[in-house]
Amino acid sequence: MSDKYLIIEQHKFSTFNDSWNVKYANQSFDDTFNKLSALETLKDNNDKVYYIVNQKHLWSKDVKDDNEIKTATQETEQQELF
Repeated sequence: MSDKYLIIEQHKFSTFNDSWNVKYANQSFDDTFNKLSALETLKDNNDKVYYIVNQKHLWSKDVKDDNEIKTATQETEQQELF
């Protein structure tokens, strides 16, 4: 597997907003689960939660093709056809 993963740590607080930190980045699948197992084993506080995130799902956005973008005149012409 060539995918890369993040391990994100969440600190839950009762009096103010939670704190989020990236513990590890650019990790292979096997390294991610080894580190997650170690973090969960050594966890000293139940208010810490660890998450695994596949990096390929981050920082991506859907972009429309140029063919799908219509001008106002094209929309008017299309409405006149109906």
